[in-house]
Order: sequence, then structure tokens, then C-alpha cells
Amino acid sequence: MWIEQLCGIFRAAELGREALADPPLTAGKRDSVQTPSTHLSVPQRAGIAVGAGIAAALLFVVTAKGTWLALLLAYFAPLPIFIVSLGWGLDVGALAGIVAGASVSGAIEPLSGPLFVAAIAMPAWILSAVVVLPRAFLTRRAPLPDKPWLSVGAIVVVAAAIGAAIGLAAIASLIVVYGGYAQGVEGLAKELTPELQPVFDEVLALPAGFTVEQIAALVVRLSPSASAFSTLTMLSANLYVAARSVQLSHRLTRPWPDLPTSLVLPPALGALLIASLALSFLLPAPTSQIAWIGVAALGGAYLLQGLAVLHAISRGLPLRPALLAGLYLGAFITLRWSPPILVFVGLLDSLLSLRARRAATNRKP
Repeated sequence: MWIEQLCGIFRAAELGREALADPPLTAGKRDSVQTPSTHLSVPQRAGIAVGAGIAAALLFVVTAKGTWLALLLAYFAPLPIFIVSLGWGLDVGALAGIVAGASVSGAIEPLSGPLFVAAIAMPAWILSAVVVLPRAFLTRRAPLPDKPWLSVGAIVVVAAAIGAAIGLAAIASLIVVYGGYAQGVEGLAKELTPELQPVFDEVLALPAGFTVEQIAALVVRLSPSASAFSTLTMLSANLYVAARSVQLSHRLTRPWPDLPTSLVLPPALGALLIASLALSFLLPAPTSQIAWIGVAALGGAYLLQGLAVLHAISRGLPLRPALLAGLYLGAFITLRWSPPILVFVGLLDSLLSLRARRAATNRKP
């Protein structure tokens, strides 16, 4: 049964590619669809998949170096899988994920391969499928002529759901491996303390009133929600870079959206974010940690919407590129405060439609 469903997904992606092979002559530059002019043979597609899988594995394996550059490269481990899935088909992307997992298993240890597939390769493939599959196939509803693809907001919601799932899996594995949440925090903190001790001895100063053991326990408690947020941002950044690359190579099968105006989240998610934040303070652990995962995943989605809002409402302003560069630089410098502010801007847009108001103002004579 699952094989038939998988074949159906691949066929739906091909149908979507074929259906858009000849875009209307009246389509604008932004809405025009680029498609490959040649068809590759099966060995060629397999070679592309193998190359992409090995590249993804190499980007991930360099984390063993432990340097900042290695960690930065590992952040782009999903990128090759995104590129081949979007540009050459979901079947090629699936094979690339399998090759990457096998390569990671051989380079590190057998268990690391399945973990790589579950945490990096499969999320990248799923998000690629959400992007390239026709909306009618994903929703199982009649196709909408003016909306053949899922919206950017829906894609971000899927990325947030994947991040939340990975955060929940981290809590579940902690409970299963150590026989309970409290035991897991204590046991993993003991293992982490020797790794953190040199950092606070040589690089950083301990915060007043804290010991290394307490910092280690705090890191363990925050790790699931941090995983949810980092997964969302990693998938979103890699998807953007991959989609842009595929578009420039004339292989992207859907029109490029206007991101500042099309990234619109469902308003109900704002209420869910506020409820999760309240529950994170009211509930005991580990239930409160589950609520924090919701805060991290949904907050990350609204952070992206906040950035989209600022990009949209700044259109038409003098020195806009300099203003946006200053925005990102300021956000990086004030990392403690900028994310909550951007989340608040995203929530405010859901309530007050800031972008629509700005667009209406610009249309007035």
C-alpha cells in the first residue's frame, strides 16, 4: 500500500511538471514557469542522486571537526537534497536521501545514518514535495484554477510542524533512553558537564549564581525547543537557496511567489502560539517543555512573517536596501530582543493586516 502511495506522489509531481510545461503567453515574468528542455536518462538521474547524496553526507560529516566553519557547512546539509528534489524530481531526491544516509552510516557509525535521514534528509524531501506537488493532490480537493500550488504560508506551517516533531522526538528519546524525563535531564547533564567545563574555564565566565552542572541541565532542558526552532530556520533557509538556484537553472516547476506579500500564516496559529506560551509557564515538566516546543516552532514561523512584513511595508521607501541591511545587522547584534519583536510584528500583521493597509495607502493617488 505504501509503495502505491509513494508512486502516486512521484506521478503527481510529474503531472504537475507536465501540466506547467507550456505556460500561457500572457504570463508575466514573475509568474512564468521555467521547465527543463531535455529529459535525462535513468542512469543520468541516478548519477545526479548519488552525487547529491554524497554532497549532503559530506556537509554533515564535517561536524566532527567541531569548528564554527564545520557547523556552518553542516547547516546546509539539506541543500543538495532540496536542489535535486525541486529540480530533478522527488524520486531523485528520495534516492539522494538514501545515499546520504548510507554514506553517513559508513563515515561515522551505523546509527548516525538513520538519524540523518530522519532529521535532515526526510524533512527536506517532505518540504520539497509540499512545494512541487499540485495543491489538489496534497489537499485531495478539487483544483482551484487561481491557486494550483500550496501557499508560502502553508509551506512555512509544514516546516514548523516538522521542527515541532523533531523537538518532540528529542523529548521522547530522552525519556525512553533514561527511563524518565527527570532522570534524562540529570543523566545527560552529567555527560555534558565535562564538555562544558573547559569552555567556562578558558572562554566564558559563568553567570552569577550558576554552576557548570546547572548550565548543563539548562542546556538539556532547552535543547528540544531549540531543535524545533533551528530545524524550522534551517529548512526555510535551505529551501529558499535551493528554490532560487533551481529557478535560475530553469528547472523550477512553479511560479516564484512574491515572498513579502505571500507569506501569510493562518490567524488561528497566533492563538495557538499565545496558548502554548501560557501553558509553558503553567504546566510542570515535561509537559511544559512540550509547550515550549510549540512556542519555538510557531514563534519561528511568526518571526519569518514579521520579516516578510518589514520587507513589504518598506517598499517604496528611500534607501530601502540600506534600511533592510541595517535591520538585519541590528537584529543580529540584539539577538536577545530582536526575535520577540519580529514575532510580535508577525502577530500584529495577522490581527491588523499591516501589509494590506500599506498596499492600500500606496495605491491612493
